[in-house]
Amino acid sequence: MTNVLDGGKKKTARRRFILSPTKDKRVPDKPNWHRGQALKQHLKHFTQIHDEFVTSFRPTREDIVWMSESSTMGGTLMNHYGLFVTTIMGQGSDEQMMMWLPAAMTLKMIGCYAQTELGHGSNVRGLETVATYDKATQEFIIDTPTLRSIKWWPGTLGKVSTHALVYAQLILDGQEYGLHTFLVQIRDEKHRPIRGVEIGDLGPKLGDEANDTGFLRLRKIRVPRKHMLSKYQQVTADGRYIKSKKRKNDKMHYATMMYTRGNMMRTAGGMLARAATIATRYSCVREQGFVDTKGAKSYRAPERKIMDYQMQRYRILKQVALSFAIKFTGKWMSDRFGELEGDSDQAGISLQNVSALPEIAATSAGLKGLCTFLTCQGIEDCRKCCGGNGYLLSSGVAQNAIDYVWQTTAEGDWVILMLQTARFLMKYVRRAQNGESMWGPCMYLKPLADPSFDYTKASPRRPTSVDDFMDVAFLQEWYNYRALAAVKGVYDELQDELKSGKPYDDAWNSVAVENITTVRLHSYAFMLGQFAQAVDKAADAGRGVQAALKNVCVLFALSNIVDDQWAGFFSIAEMRLVQRALKRVLDLLRPDAVALVDAFDIPDRVLNSTIGRYDGNVYEALYESAKQASLNLRDPFDGYNELIKPRLDQDMLKTPNKLQSML
Repeated sequence: MTNVLDGGKKKTARRRFILSPTKDKRVPDKPNWHRGQALKQHLKHFTQIHDEFVTSFRPTREDIVWMSESSTMGGTLMNHYGLFVTTIMGQGSDEQMMMWLPAAMTLKMIGCYAQTELGHGSNVRGLETVATYDKATQEFIIDTPTLRSIKWWPGTLGKVSTHALVYAQLILDGQEYGLHTFLVQIRDEKHRPIRGVEIGDLGPKLGDEANDTGFLRLRKIRVPRKHMLSKYQQVTADGRYIKSKKRKNDKMHYATMMYTRGNMMRTAGGMLARAATIATRYSCVREQGFVDTKGAKSYRAPERKIMDYQMQRYRILKQVALSFAIKFTGKWMSDRFGELEGDSDQAGISLQNVSALPEIAATSAGLKGLCTFLTCQGIEDCRKCCGGNGYLLSSGVAQNAIDYVWQTTAEGDWVILMLQTARFLMKYVRRAQNGESMWGPCMYLKPLADPSFDYTKASPRRPTSVDDFMDVAFLQEWYNYRALAAVKGVYDELQDELKSGKPYDDAWNSVAVENITTVRLHSYAFMLGQFAQAVDKAADAGRGVQAALKNVCVLFALSNIVDDQWAGFFSIAEMRLVQRALKRVLDLLRPDAVALVDAFDIPDRVLNSTIGRYDGNVYEALYESAKQASLNLRDPFDGYNELIKPRLDQDMLKTPNKLQSML
């Protein structure tokens, strides 16, 4: 099963090789670190692990995903390599790459990606930082002229970066040329802000403590003309704007963001897998409640594993199924990135085939939005499934929850990204109605080419038995139909709003709630399709593996039908069949629960969990971890003498309980 998840034996071997430098890096005391310690330890671990490889090893896109989802010490330098370096590779000219990449790869310069501003996030076109060209000096004057234009949220910016890739509005002779990217030095040789730069960390956040997210205010900083990234355009010495022949799409400068979103979507599957692994293993060890409640005469009577409670099993195993679905869909996303880059599997950003750029950008936006949102929810529910011990940071799942939550917002809020995909779907409805060719994730819209199409009459075959809902192909037909009905329905509603005389933006805003639901259904249908393909391809792995994978796929499909309440699509009687199928598949998967999460192949050092250990010794681990808690390092505690001791009855406390002799 591990090989199926990874894409084959060679991929599994490659992933284990990528993880091997961390095999001796364990951080059980991480929950006790303050922010300064977390940042220092991240820098220490990251440089120790990467120094050996940084000049001799070029990771693939999958390598980077594996690094990210298996990181035990994520933090600031991940932004440097994941955003700063890749942007130079994607948008820099050959000369600029030769000038800056050697220093960036070896940390002789450390950079951040400074796009988001205090007053602007998702509306990138509205950014207010300006870069005005001065012909006399052949320099750009970079300025954040308003409070709202201060760069806000870039990781690595607060304390570590020496340089920033600043997104600013290019101004030539008073004319606006849109957003461009500029390399700006922000700290000097003593690591102090240079003149005209105000910079700092934003302060404590909900987790992610080793990432120094910061703010940056630039007061008319001058940078050389050649510091504008110029793979696709340049400004000449005399101030003329020239586009390169390589620039085949005006949105190519968003490539870094698109790749980042795609990688965040892929990483979501791995992060959810961590939480699901911990919750599954703990639930197969933890006992609560007697097996025979009425017949139990002694406290020593057998107790039930909490995984044997149906609701616990459903809550956890549906997260296992979602992890599988995200991972398989992520593989599709990686393949599409390869097509953009001319089938190169390297982690650079060099767009060669841009014809599918709009489709891939829209799909990566929606999948990033939905998958990070579902992962955030899923990790939190896994934490809740672990009861009180899930509240401890030492559980691993609690630390995972607070360290992951920012990803639903970073590089595009999940709702905004879903709405971007909704716009794309509305365009594809028109394409389908015009009989134009459909692209992969939208193939289910092809029936709209028939002018007489009526989705109320286009329902797939009605279910008649539980077996129907155990059939992946049958489920896929209904998922496609559900998505088709939703997309066509919201499109018709939008047209009605426009016909009523509303301006387009107002009409669009009036169908926003329906659009979010529609994109969820569109994405679920596509994810189920990718999962189904993975089931088919698993035939070579053996019948046992394929059968188990098929059951996980069915659970993924059924859980969404149950949770989203497909009212109006299935009758009450048909929904009873769904519930019975769900019970069947949960029972079928119970014996495989631990094996399924073991297939994620996540080492204990990555889980960093007292309750998700591979050996099952959770109580021993909890006890040992508690003894190492920072408050236990000193007795009496700080503040005792001045605040508590004067209030206590010292004479009473001088006569403690007697101790039973151990002899």
